[in-house]
Amino acid sequence: MYNYSIIIPHHNTPDLLGRCLQSIPEREDIQVLVIDDNSDPQFADQVRQVCKQRTNVQLTETKEGLGAGYARNVGLKQVKDSNWLLFADADDYFTPKAWEYFDAHKDDATELIYFYSICVYSDTGLPGDRHLKMKNRIDDFLNNPCHTTEGFLRYNYYEPVAKMIRANVVFDNHLLFEQTRWGNDVHFSTQVGAYARSVAAYRDEVYCITISRGSLVHQHSLESRRCRYEVILRNNAYLRQIGLPEFQDSLMYSLRWAAKLGGLKAVLEFIKIGKEYDADFFHGASKWITNFFESNQEYKHKEKYIVRK
Repeated sequence: MYNYSIIIPHHNTPDLLGRCLQSIPEREDIQVLVIDDNSDPQFADQVRQVCKQRTNVQLTETKEGLGAGYARNVGLKQVKDSNWLLFADADDYFTPKAWEYFDAHKDDATELIYFYSICVYSDTGLPGDRHLKMKNRIDDFLNNPCHTTEGFLRYNYYEPVAKMIRANVVFDNHLLFEQTRWGNDVHFSTQVGAYARSVAAYRDEVYCITISRGSLVHQHSLESRRCRYEVILRNNAYLRQIGLPEFQDSLMYSLRWAAKLGGLKAVLEFIKIGKEYDADFFHGASKWITNFFESNQEYKHKEKYIVRK
């Protein structure tokens, strides 16, 4: 039996994948599953060589090119008798002390454990801020553990990284990632939070998120915003269905991007789509102005990393 199974989707970044794999120990109790999502032919041999250098890495090459969600689901099918699931993106990496922290909790009865992550810009190595929302969720919970702070941690911490997830939570409940180009991890993460019988959080830094130009999170087009918007609509509907409407995501951010990228026509289209999901457009309205200025500041200093289409 493995203590950990790590699933890493990959596409066209073999050098960064190598860095990610180097941050994982070569141990018999760690199963590393790299799912190559139809990388271009010029990268294929490099990917194979990078994976061959590690004794505990299993490479699967898919030809469908259906994105990270599909690749992660392929990886889930290959998990063998593992206690914990970990996820990583190929352009990120684990911190030097991550495994010391993971090992300290591998025998815990807790089903979902959250940790701190850090963030750097890939071209400069300077600190970034993509980790701050996750960090704040953990801080709020640890500083004031209650239904509200635990709920935001469970249901609004959308990234699958920097977590130890009990494998049985995923497999007993048949959880899968959505097969969407953007936001494939949102509903999966919310469901994991909903099904886990117990959670814990620690301020140990286990994972480094990198920021690079053109990565999926920095691709801003009407198509990408529409996809992310529908992901949130589905997730909000799920939260209402399980009796937790207070943890829905505000739709203001999506409507703002619709206006920015497509004008009034796009806003009306987004409203029409939202009505199909019985969306609550006014949820979080009291924070709209605050969020508007915060999001403006967030993207002002990231302008050169954003790709708009």
